[in-house]
Amino acid sequence: MNKKLVYIFISVIIMVSLASCSPTTPEAPDLVLEQHLLTGSPQSEPMQFTPMEGSMEDILQTHAGERDNYLIDQISFVEGKIAIAGTLDGKPLMAEQFYENSGKDGFVTVTLDGNEIYRIDTGPGSPVNSLAGLWVVDGSWWLETVLVNLESEPFTTGQISRDGAFLNTSMNYQEAFGLQTIGGNPFHFFVRDSKIGYWYGDKETMLGYDEIPHYLCCSDSVLNPRASENMVSFFARTGDDWYYVELGLFSQ
Repeated sequence: MNKKLVYIFISVIIMVSLASCSPTTPEAPDLVLEQHLLTGSPQSEPMQFTPMEGSMEDILQTHAGERDNYLIDQISFVEGKIAIAGTLDGKPLMAEQFYENSGKDGFVTVTLDGNEIYRIDTGPGSPVNSLAGLWVVDGSWWLETVLVNLESEPFTTGQISRDGAFLNTSMNYQEAFGLQTIGGNPFHFFVRDSKIGYWYGDKETMLGYDEIPHYLCCSDSVLNPRASENMVSFFARTGDDWYYVELGLFSQ
């Protein structure tokens, strides 16, 4: 083979390799974060907060359209068990919550076409649903569960799994929670080294907050992050300072 043919052959290999490495889906756009410093902690009954500048009503009006386009609650009941149904590769996908020993031992299973493909422990029953979310995006399934330990404070720890891989371990998360989609792409919060960030568009962004209330039950549940199709709204604390935050893809 002469040198010219060798160069052509190598060039073809390089172009094929580059093509195989190219992403098959568009890159997720960056999210916009808007935070508002509050005079104190938010209140739950009724839900209200007082910003340092402006009014609660004006702040909530800014992205009211995006925020009110909330994601529908996925939870249903199948034969008396809490469950979330989906579809993967044209086959039925189901996550279900189970309890044994009078509610002391809980676990969530994921089945595909009736066959169990994943199981994760969630601890004893509590006022918080341990099955928090199931999403299918681009051929991958994502699961959010809550591990309960009634002897700890807080007694809940968020867990996220992707295609059977436990992200709390593989990504070194102390906790992962708030799984949803934003603009059709997976999103979740995480805690690592006691610092809070979020994962979106296949990258991590640190937020710098000490606390984002989540998994609160009963009347306090209004302070949990609120998932919408193109955004998430939540309360956050850094030191003694509280914030109301909106994070998402905004039309204005």
